[in-house]
Amino acid sequence: MTRLGKRLLAAGMLLCVLAAGVLSAKADTQEYRQQLLKTYSSDPENACARIEALLTQLEGESPSMGAMWRQIMSDWDRLNHSGFSARRSLPDDLPQDDSLCIVVFGYGLNRDGSMKPELFDRLNVALQAARQYPNAYIAVTGGETARVKGISEAAVMAIWLMNNDISEDRIILEKKSLSTTENAKNTCALLNQNYPRVRQLAVVTSDYHISLAATVLQTACTYSAAMQGGREMSVVAGASCAASTSVGNDLSTQAWCISALTGTKWTTASSASAVQKEAGEDLPLWQEEESVFYEENLDDWYE
Repeated sequence: MTRLGKRLLAAGMLLCVLAAGVLSAKADTQEYRQQLLKTYSSDPENACARIEALLTQLEGESPSMGAMWRQIMSDWDRLNHSGFSARRSLPDDLPQDDSLCIVVFGYGLNRDGSMKPELFDRLNVALQAARQYPNAYIAVTGGETARVKGISEAAVMAIWLMNNDISEDRIILEKKSLSTTENAKNTCALLNQNYPRVRQLAVVTSDYHISLAATVLQTACTYSAAMQGGREMSVVAGASCAASTSVGNDLSTQAWCISALTGTKWTTASSASAVQKEAGEDLPLWQEEESVFYEENLDDWYE
């Protein structure tokens, strides 16, 4: 764990008890939350003192909100230093029971509803993980991105896994989402509603995408536990396939995904897309979808 992560976690232990139950997102905490996202995404290596000061101020306004954001910031730093992008398989020390769920992030289908090579690569990593942990659930995520009515990423992924001898009763389908952010939010909700034994999560996706996917999934779970009475669930591991794309997610992308999940006003995904396109870079498919989704649904995230 990094120095920032250790300090945030240590300082937050006493305050976490105050986050129990349902919180109210006070309007006067908005600026502190914005500044936390901006500070870490701009210069994470030198952000420790500034983040601690902001969290202390936020805790002064709302101890419970401050405790939640201390956890969000600690996990954000932890997962960006996790090394998941270099791992091609899960570690051997995870629970060998159904308290573990392996969450496989989808990838846009071809227009005929068939899978693209990168999704096959993700599923091969997921299949190895499912065999390594035969009692774990496997959540497959993704909606109808192929524009073929009735064909979702999740359903196609589930069929592939079943064809490779993974039992249907282990598979959880999240088939309504159109972005990484919705993948995480909807999966967290499904686990809370229908799978009460799940406590630990392992993420499977492409190497360039895994820091974002892990961070967003953890944020969704932390926010749900604090704001909606959900239970605590932790992203504890990840494995990824090697992808050919040279475009990775960055901290600013992670920041606006966190903002969407937490109701914090932030710049839209389209602005992030514009910066990359002006630089002559092609966006990976997941980020194109994320940009469109976020721009079209921005107002729906804020109450």
